[in-house]
Amino acid sequence: MQTLKIEMAVAGAALFALGTFLGTRPSGAQAGTVEAAPVRAFTEADYAVFDRGFILDSQPCMVGLERQNICFSPSPLEARIHTGAVVPLDVPLVAAEFRVIVETDLKDPALRTVRFGQVLALVDPETRVVVDQMQLVPSAS
Repeated sequence: MQTLKIEMAVAGAALFALGTFLGTRPSGAQAGTVEAAPVRAFTEADYAVFDRGFILDSQPCMVGLERQNICFSPSPLEARIHTGAVVPLDVPLVAAEFRVIVETDLKDPALRTVRFGQVLALVDPETRVVVDQMQLVPSAS
């Protein structure tokens, strides 16, 4: 009988410890959720996503997404795009192609990823200020 009382006490203590553990740990939804932090700048991984120097429809392509059959042609706007610049009001802030946005890293949702020819830019749509930009073609230096 004495052994039964000790076993019940040990079992009770174990149940109390288990209840305390389960009561203080985060729930499964909270514990398993890791929020990706959106960034406000382009990364080397973003640059590496794009293909360079390939042939598309019998024409050379300097940069694009070969597997998606997308080639980026140069644009006269590229020379006006640099970090800190304000995109002129006469230039629409048309978001980059969906495939381009999906391929690049997660960006701050307050910014818009815009493509001007062979340049990607992160633009604040409220102020039209270029927060970051990335030349997709290596410079001829």
